[in-house]
Amino acid sequence: MTGMKLGQYVYGNSLLHLLDPRTKILSCLLVIFSVIITNNLYFLLFLVVLMAAAIISSGLSYQLILSGLLKLRYLLLFTLVFQGFLTPGETVFMVGKLSMTREGLILGLINISRLVILFLGSMILLMTTSALKLSAGIECLLLPLRKLHIPIHNYTTILSISFRFLPTLFEEATIIKNAQKSRGAQFDSSNIVVRIKSYTAILIPLFEASLVRAADLGEAMDSRCFTSHPNQLRLNRLQIKRRDILFLIPMTAILGAGITISILL
Repeated sequence: MTGMKLGQYVYGNSLLHLLDPRTKILSCLLVIFSVIITNNLYFLLFLVVLMAAAIISSGLSYQLILSGLLKLRYLLLFTLVFQGFLTPGETVFMVGKLSMTREGLILGLINISRLVILFLGSMILLMTTSALKLSAGIECLLLPLRKLHIPIHNYTTILSISFRFLPTLFEEATIIKNAQKSRGAQFDSSNIVVRIKSYTAILIPLFEASLVRAADLGEAMDSRCFTSHPNQLRLNRLQIKRRDILFLIPMTAILGAGITISILL
């Protein structure tokens, strides 16, 4: 895992790696739907545990994913504090004229759990599915929209290119940041103006490098006679196998039961 970047595809032979990309995309959509519709904290915590078990079983670097999650700590803390102080209810303690309520803390924990689940689910999907398979799966799921004359192939091509070059952009941003640090840029300065100027020194060269890379990619696609017409012949066609069905049915049952219990309670 040395040099691995967050969100980059990791080769493996685990069950999650072998599943059809459509199965994983549908599972993620089910998780997103269940996270949005439920307000049960225990069910959300169960989903967090389920995500952690999926990360461990797939052989992904949990240290890398945890470090990425820690980068969201200020957003999570702000969510908890914001909900805690602005939600009316039973007062737990006072900070000046503001009161932290029990209902606010519970609502804050619910929203934090939602954010954590969405983050972990997206990382599992991206790190166990290659960009080509992911775009092919999205294209297959959106095929009915072709009857409405929507250019699905163009959109999935844009997605696949984005998935491919996002880790490269992150790597270039890190290189530029280290170069600016060596030139005296103060990214950790207490002065917010100085920090904004320092990060501006990253955005401008990164934007310029992205334009150059986009121009090179356009020339490469043009030299290979790329057209917007979908390729009906694929080297490896996607196939729903028995393991996909055996995975999707329990996932649907668990999420459906959790949503039903949450609504009834």
